[in-house]
Amino acid sequence: MLPASTQLLLFTQADVGGHALFRVVPVEVSVRPGQGRLWTDVSRGNAFTPAWQDHARHLAAVGRERYALPWDETDLHVSPRGRNVTLDGRSASLPLFVAWVALLSGVPLPSPFLGTGVALEAHGEKLAPAPREFLQGKLGVAQAYVTQVFPRAGRVAVFVPEGSGFDPAPLTALDVRPVPTLTRAVDAVLGLKRHADEAGAGGVGG
Repeated sequence: MLPASTQLLLFTQADVGGHALFRVVPVEVSVRPGQGRLWTDVSRGNAFTPAWQDHARHLAAVGRERYALPWDETDLHVSPRGRNVTLDGRSASLPLFVAWVALLSGVPLPSPFLGTGVALEAHGEKLAPAPREFLQGKLGVAQAYVTQVFPRAGRVAVFVPEGSGFDPAPLTALDVRPVPTLTRAVDAVLGLKRHADEAGAGGVGG
């Protein structure tokens, strides 16, 4: 079933003239036969900071430990669908990890798939609660995106770190679903259990 690819939506924040600017960045992610490497597309003026690349490798390490999937027999390719995009943060942890597991396991992502969340290296797969002002800005962009692109979809699920602060009142097009960890996000989005979960089930789909 390889190679396989999907478009991923990343919600970003930038400081422009002292003001926070939030937007959505489409990124194409794919898995192809390889040796567990990370490939980044720097054409069209795009860039990936070393910190972002190190974090993607951290996600791969979490995945190898949690899921019996071909992490070391495939490479991940990441390519922004725009120009002059710089990926330098870790807020893509949740969506990138879920998409990566989906591609390796052959399970489709929901359409649309919306999520944001930072997993800190010091805490393995645990998602750090998002500051209210940052998460509210990203959810506002997600609300506008769903309203414009999926006007008849009803309330669309968006996955965020558990314990984050946000005001749900203006988010009429979103169903905000907090999750505590990367693997809980995979379970919630894809219905896949880790290979050594609490129930002792074997295999990624156990």
